[in-house]
Order: sequence, then structure tokens, then C-alpha cells
Amino acid sequence: MTSSLPSAAAALPGAPRRASVDFDIVVFGATGLTGRLVVEQLLRVDALLRSPAGLRRWAVAGRDPKALRDVLKELQAEDVEILTADFTDQPSLEKMAARTVVVLSLAGPYTKGAEQVIAACVGAGASYVDLSGELPLLRRVIDRFDEPARQAGVQVVQMAGWEAMPADLTTLLASERAMAQATTAAVTADGPGAADPVVHVSVMVRFLRTPAGGVPLKQSVSGGTLASIVAMLDDPAASIIGRTGGLLPAQTKGSKKPASLRLRPSTVTGRVLGPVVPVAFLNPPIINRTAALLAAERGVPYHPATYIEGVDLGAAGGLGGRWRQVKAVFKGGFQRAMVLVTRLPLAVRRRLAAGLRKVLPKAGSGPTDHYLRDWDWTVRARATTQAGLVGEATLTGSGHPGYTATAAIIVEVGLSIVQANTTRAGCLTPALAIGVAAAQQLRMPSLSMQ
Repeated sequence: MTSSLPSAAAALPGAPRRASVDFDIVVFGATGLTGRLVVEQLLRVDALLRSPAGLRRWAVAGRDPKALRDVLKELQAEDVEILTADFTDQPSLEKMAARTVVVLSLAGPYTKGAEQVIAACVGAGASYVDLSGELPLLRRVIDRFDEPARQAGVQVVQMAGWEAMPADLTTLLASERAMAQATTAAVTADGPGAADPVVHVSVMVRFLRTPAGGVPLKQSVSGGTLASIVAMLDDPAASIIGRTGGLLPAQTKGSKKPASLRLRPSTVTGRVLGPVVPVAFLNPPIINRTAALLAAERGVPYHPATYIEGVDLGAAGGLGGRWRQVKAVFKGGFQRAMVLVTRLPLAVRRRLAAGLRKVLPKAGSGPTDHYLRDWDWTVRARATTQAGLVGEATLTGSGHPGYTATAAIIVEVGLSIVQANTTRAGCLTPALAIGVAAAQQLRMPSLSMQ
């Protein structure tokens, strides 16, 4: 199948790869729960990151070398090099960035220090990837760093984990497959809604296997994730949460705006869809940004497709289907309340955040043992064009979506940058960093695309 994506030569220009770097990847913040899992994932693909002399082309970094040594010893990877870097020491961040092609940042909450790390990376000519779902921060990063990153020829990719890579990448690939069926030369754009070819997208998340006996709260989410959510309450720009167009390029061409966030139940192909977990307001802004960036590349107006996503709760028919609809309504109501909290006055939100910090688990806590492993899941996107052509793509994965699978996902994005899947530069989305061609040949053993 011939991809309808523009060739590398037609994409945004990138700077030449630096010849003097010591590493392809540096993991910044490797002592936290997800950071440790990222190191485990890198060990699984170690052969992809070896120099001709057999030396490892990746390293770990953080503020506490002893803690890093302890993690590496436990994982039997004591020969991995350790770099010292700290949010509060900008020269240390600059030295770290100068030695690598890409920094994978697992040091959250990101609102606290991501901009310092990104500044160091862009200044040194290194790319940057993180897992931040802190939408006010993402908006600031786009406004501050998109143009400098373009000029430096580097990629800044945020929300590169369970939020929002699976939905973003499957949507892009399904859209490409739908448009590839067209026999007319009139199809000239890529992605959902770019100049109209794709007018509707649905994304269905299905959990095929979950830990036996259910998942208690303390085994479902880490202290670090909760800290990131609370950090958004403190942010003066928290009102961006719930806005599906909140991450669009500043100069988006086109008169239409993305549809509002959908938090009510949907029925797709006879299945009841409930709100995406843990929150439904993260994927849509990224997917809309992907489409808008593609439209800008082509110089065509951006017309957003209608977009529906959700977790498959089961068949829609009968009494069981009605009960699933009721459950979806309650889940949507809870998430709607979360969005409404961000509309409270800043002083109120800050008092609420301070109270939550006293009772929530501390950073470093989170799922353990089989709760990290015993998951199988799929994310399937279905894209429909104006002419009724349909394309589908399904990402299959294993491991806890927010942690084990997320660790594999961020490494996949990092490998895409290392292997120069695209010469696009700037503040990109996970789908654009990976690209359509590589999406069909993912390198991480726990991920596969159909």
C-alpha cells in the first residue's frame, strides 16, 4: 500500500544529526515507577541501541546517582552509564542534552520542570519526549518552543504514552487507509479532517484481559500520576482542560472548530462506549492537533472530523445493554465534574490542591506485581471519508496501560526519533513522530499494529 503522507523531503526541514553525541537515548528520571519500567523496556530492545563496537547507546540520568545505581543493579544493568542532572541546575540539564539525540523525560509532575529540560534540549539540538498530560503546560510549551524547535530541527513530543499515542496513531493510520482507497486525484490531504476527506472517526478501547479479582485504587494509579492531576488545579490556565481544540497551532486555517468534548455514552457497531479512562479530555486535543499540522503542511484549510472515543463496555442490546448505558452515564458525569472543577476560581483550586496533596499517595507509589503485567488491550480506530470509504487500524498491547504499556510506548516514540522516521520538527504529536510507515512495523515486542 502506498502511503499518502508526504515524503521526508516534502516535510518540515530538520537539522543534520549531530555526530558528536554519546547516546541515542537518555532516560531522565529513571528512579520513579514509570522511569524504571522504561529502563526495563530499553533492556528488551537493547540490540537496537548498540554501537558497532557493541557499546550501549543509551544512558540514565537524574539528581541522585546512588538511587540510579540501585535501580540499575536491581535490573542487572550496572554497565549503563549514569548522568547527573537536576531541574534546579540548568547547566546539568544542558550537559545531559548535549550528549544525546533524544531525552525521554519521566520526571514529573512536568509542570514543575519540563520547560527547563525542553529549553536545554532545544538549545543543544536534542529532541525531547515526555508523558505529560498537563494540558496547560502543553499549551505553553507549544507557544514557547514550537518555532525554536523547528529552527533547531528537533522534535518536542508530549503526551507520548497511553495518553495519547494509541488513539492518535490508530486514527492517523485508519485515515490514511481510508483515503488510500480513493481512485480520484481529488484526495490531497492526510489525517482526520484535513481539507475534508475524513469526516468521521471513532476509537474503541477494549480490555481483553485484566488482573483477576479486580484492580483496587492503589494498584490502578501511581502517586506521580495523581500529583500531575493535582498540579493542573494549581495552574492559572487550567480552563484549557476539556477544550478539544486547545492544542491547535496558533495560526490554524479554517473556520470550523472541533466538536465539544463528548462525555455521554455512545453506541458504535452495536457496542456501548463509556468515557476513556483515566480521563477523556486528553486524546481529542492531540488528535485534532495532528490533523491541523497535516493540513498546514499541505497548505489546505483544517476541517475537523467528528470524533467519538470510548471504552467498550459490552453489547448494546437487551437489559444488559441498558445497564451499561447507565454505568456510562455515571462515569461521564464524574469526568464532567472533574472538568467543572477546573472552572473554579484559582484561589479555590489551589486550596483544593493543597488539601489533596495531604491525603493522596506520594510519588513513587503505584501498581506492583501482576497488576502491572496482567493486561491485554486493543485500541481500534475507524475512519470514514466524505465518499463513504472506510479505513481501520488496531493497536494491540499488553501490560498496565498507564505504566507498563506506557513505558513501551514512549520508548517506541524515542526509537522513531533516533531512527529519523520523519524530518518534521517542532512540537509534534506522537503519531507524527512515529509516522504511518513505521506504525505498521512497531519495534517494541509488546505492541503490534494491524
